[in-house]
Amino acid sequence: SKDDQFDLDALKKEAREWPGLEGMDLVPMVTSAQRFTWDETPWVWNEGFGQQTKPEFNVVAIDYGIKRNILRLLAGVGCKVTVVPATTSAEDIMAMKPDGVFLSNGPGDPAATGKYAVPVIQQVIASGTPTFGICLGHQMLGLAVGAKTKKMHQGHHGANHPVKDETTGKVEITSMNHGFAVDQDTLPAGATQTHISLFDGSNCGIALEGKPVFSVQYHPEASPGPRDSHYLFQRFAELMRENKRSAA
Repeated sequence: SKDDQFDLDALKKEAREWPGLEGMDLVPMVTSAQRFTWDETPWVWNEGFGQQTKPEFNVVAIDYGIKRNILRLLAGVGCKVTVVPATTSAEDIMAMKPDGVFLSNGPGDPAATGKYAVPVIQQVIASGTPTFGICLGHQMLGLAVGAKTKKMHQGHHGANHPVKDETTGKVEITSMNHGFAVDQDTLPAGATQTHISLFDGSNCGIALEGKPVFSVQYHPEASPGPRDSHYLFQRFAELMRENKRSAA
């Protein structure tokens, strides 16, 4: 206001009336309006950003609110990346003949966005295409295989979150930014918990048995370790490489 006084009653009313994040599909506010390709690779000391000129893989990234450094790291492991809007159909995605599909991070309630995203993810998984999800993409992958997501009492935000990779026994220091989580008690047979938070034991990763599909809750591109989690991009590339080899 003009006299620098806050109207506390009006502000309290506004806060009370905020409906909260549950049931909120916020992805339409942040997804790209049209598809685009990406070939910029990660920053290197004294060189700056590079360019992927000889890609080994054709990857479709579904944009629920994607971060540029994820795209750089995908390009860095040999991917030509085509980013598509969040509502792109599975038919349109598969028509691009991807070697892999990436499910991006993003805001809001995974169950709300999942109303249109989950059927697409289910079709991608059923096609046998290698799939890698991060954050919101991880949560919706969980929903796609039959698990449930829940609003956390205390979300995880910021750097220096210790996460244990149960497949290797290693602990990595990660960045997180999420208020919802996959409820590990609801994971069906065939979906294995691969990562857990060492702060509260919450789920931080899943993989599907016998399928080239995995995801993590945290942000492996967001350098708190600073490179503790970059192996996940290599893991995705290796799944695509194996899949191409067996197809050939």
